[in-house]
Amino acid sequence: MDILYYLQTFDYFIIYLVASLLLFGLGTFLFKWLTPYSERDLIRAGNIAVSLKLLGKMAGLVVVLQSAIRSSINLIDLAIWALIAIVIQVVLHLIIEHVFTRKTNLAKEVEKGNVAVGLFLGGISILVGLIVAATISY
Repeated sequence: MDILYYLQTFDYFIIYLVASLLLFGLGTFLFKWLTPYSERDLIRAGNIAVSLKLLGKMAGLVVVLQSAIRSSINLIDLAIWALIAIVIQVVLHLIIEHVFTRKTNLAKEVEKGNVAVGLFLGGISILVGLIVAATISY
């Protein structure tokens, strides 16, 4: 084991870490921006459903980013694939959520604290993230 090699490449680790955290923040911001209620306020009030939904969205984003990081050949490649994947993740989540909201307003159910709906929507985000992540691999 050559410790010098690891010390020489440590800067790449930091750069990729910072870039990935910024991309994660961007994806989380997009999801929160599209949410019709204040997730922060409802989580502070103890709404478990909102917490589960947001956690699922964030986990789905992490899965997508992990795949983009592993598949990228440089920082630009990472940024491009991550941005594409984040947009697709958000769009697919909105489409799937819309399909399931024809007869019920799931956003209102989560806002009211319906844990089953929050867990379901959070789970959808994770599953969509796994599918999107698999398509990034090359």
